[in-house]
Amino acid sequence: MNQQLSQIKRRAMESRTRELSKPSLPGLMEVSHGSEITLSVKTPVGQLYQVSSVFIGTNGKDKLFIELPKVTKIEREQFFQLGYRVTIKAVSEKGEGALVNVRTKLSHIITDPVPLLVVDIPPQINVVQLRKEPRYNVSLEGKIVLPNRVVHVVLKDLSSSGCSFYLEANGPTIEINSHLAIEIVHPSTELMYPLSGKVCNHQLMGGNKQLGIEFDDLGQQAVRELMSKLIFDGAKLSFKK
Repeated sequence: MNQQLSQIKRRAMESRTRELSKPSLPGLMEVSHGSEITLSVKTPVGQLYQVSSVFIGTNGKDKLFIELPKVTKIEREQFFQLGYRVTIKAVSEKGEGALVNVRTKLSHIITDPVPLLVVDIPPQINVVQLRKEPRYNVSLEGKIVLPNRVVHVVLKDLSSSGCSFYLEANGPTIEINSHLAIEIVHPSTELMYPLSGKVCNHQLMGGNKQLGIEFDDLGQQAVRELMSKLIFDGAKLSFKK
């Protein structure tokens, strides 16, 4: 939880000048279902409680659904009561990427059969742009060569300065600021494109880990060469058949 909170705070500070207000529903549609979020609950007497949870989705109108965090009975009784103010912070990795900030209140607390929090969707949310250029959805697989094993990964998106990729939940732990290279091999020419750089974020997405890399100079050169070999297949960028 602390690592997720620190990542969100760091990215918000770096991108503060790109903050804007926008209608809630279009902004919330950019947040992937099943992604990790943070909740900050404030009690009527001013106590603040922060915890990680999972974004479930919306009803498309006025309600937002979140997994009830795994907390103790005392914590639930003290901080999760109807009407309490809550701030939801979520990261959207789509397009240019954004930090989505929702200020609302708890309207329903469900414990059985499925533990859920239901909150009201406000008319407006605050959105902080995280990137200077868009990322493109891709259909690519690669591998990372670690000292004691080779890890196969699936790329989620790609830009001229970075990418994000999926790693199995039981895969190795890769720390923030670690330097690594994702090796992408062209299926026809067998040319290899080493997308090297520094790990700048990670979060849980369903049963997988999602990590983000900021490319170094060699990685930026490799990604330019790689993107010149990709075409749009109707849904994502992939190698020419």
